[in-house]
Amino acid sequence: MFFKRIFGRSKPQEPKIESLSLDSLRERVRALEKEKLAETQPKLNAFFEKISERREWILAELKSLAVAESAEEVHPGLYKTVDEAKRLLIDKLTRALINIRPLGDATSTDLVAFDSALTKSVNLSTDAIVAHGRFVARLFTSQLHLIESRLREMHGLSRDVHIAVEKVLAEIRSLGDISSKIMLQTDFIQRSGNLRTDIASFEKRIKELEENIGVEKTQLTQLKNSEEFKQLENTQRELERIEHEFSRAKAVAAYTIANFSRPLRKMRKLMTEEQQMNRETAETLELCIENPLEVFLSDEKLAATTTLLQKMLGLIESDKISLNARERRKRIEDVHAILENETLVKLKQDLEQLRTKKGALENLSRSSPLLKKKAELEHALDRSMLDLKNARATLEELRRDLQTNEKEIDRNMGELEEAASGVIGVTVKITS
Repeated sequence: MFFKRIFGRSKPQEPKIESLSLDSLRERVRALEKEKLAETQPKLNAFFEKISERREWILAELKSLAVAESAEEVHPGLYKTVDEAKRLLIDKLTRALINIRPLGDATSTDLVAFDSALTKSVNLSTDAIVAHGRFVARLFTSQLHLIESRLREMHGLSRDVHIAVEKVLAEIRSLGDISSKIMLQTDFIQRSGNLRTDIASFEKRIKELEENIGVEKTQLTQLKNSEEFKQLENTQRELERIEHEFSRAKAVAAYTIANFSRPLRKMRKLMTEEQQMNRETAETLELCIENPLEVFLSDEKLAATTTLLQKMLGLIESDKISLNARERRKRIEDVHAILENETLVKLKQDLEQLRTKKGALENLSRSSPLLKKKAELEHALDRSMLDLKNARATLEELRRDLQTNEKEIDRNMGELEEAASGVIGVTVKITS
């Protein structure tokens, strides 16, 4: 306690930290992979020398077995069975053994091929012993036991090779996983850079669009506030008023004729039955009944209509057109009022005057370039507003993608540092 109070406690040793860039870590992983493979090759070569030695012993024993003769007197049938089993055993074991080749270059592919060849040899030799060994043992027990003993030794060495290969392959796979994470991290970082470039581009685009929209709004406001445009608006309002009056005048004119539709139909039927209707009267009747507004298109049609109404009045007053008392009185009054007041002529004049005013105002509006300019500005403003909306939506999506990608970078970075630390043996911190 005295010495502890004087000198204090020793500080625990802080873990060693090694900072590596992605490129440096990639090179370190490649170097470790080569190192692992280089360390393994001498061990496997040593195993192969021992396996090769056992193989040569077994092949020599197989040659001896091939020429061996049984010292026992046995039944010819048994001897024939054993001899055939001996032949098959020697053939299968020889094929299983001669396919074993030494390890090639120190690569993962070569390791797998070497291990697979040994495993295949073990399986074939085991199958051969199981299939034929019991028959051969009937007459050649000592030779078979020696062969089986050498095979067990070789199989044990093959198992050691398999364990060693699996161990180094597991380490190589771990290094491969790190390489994959390095590649993924590089892709994530590159994508973040691309996203930032796109974001900057869209931010610039949005700023330009906002400036354009401001200019277009100002131009549109200035146009609408100009004296020329105000005069044009007054013209358009006057045009709307004239169009309304024109529509109302057409309705009144059409109703004035259509009001006599019932007696006119009776008149058409009566004159058709009595065969008193000429072509002009028939055409005028058809016009008044089916399309009364066309009556006012020409003076000729209007005069023919006036004559037709006079004829209709005479037929009503003479009771040739039968109507009830109330309708008869009303229609007679209406026709007299129209004829006495020249109502049809006045309606035609009103229609012509309104049509003329309407045409003049339409020509005045069409001839002004202000409406076209206003439409162009409004179209450009709408297009700019839509482009701005789409650009803002794309910008938000890019920002979300960048945020998600940054999270993936952090997550993958943590996994990469943890995996690299486990393999390299020190705490690894990855620098940008």
